[in-house]
Amino acid sequence: MSGLLDQAMVEDIARHCPGEFLAFHKCMAKPPSEADCVVEQMALTKCVKSKVPLFQQIQNTCAGKLQAYEACLKLNGMDQKKCQADLQSLRECALGVVGKK
Repeated sequence: MSGLLDQAMVEDIARHCPGEFLAFHKCMAKPPSEADCVVEQMALTKCVKSKVPLFQQIQNTCAGKLQAYEACLKLNGMDQKKCQADLQSLRECALGVVGKK
């Protein structure tokens, strides 16, 4: 179920941000001691937010769930384990967007 969402997002990101996507993955493939991929991650994030239609649809449709998840992360020091319920709710909403494509 979440595999469909992940696949759809990766395909849309690769289609609309190919250079940033490739640069980030090349950086991540380096050994951990050499992989400081902050610049590549920021460039990819900027591109995704501005050029990836699926992300924009999810962001618009699931705005409340996204805000709840981000608030949970901030409240819990970025501990994703404490925010699993919010993440699951966000993923279910996003999957609904993917299903309408």
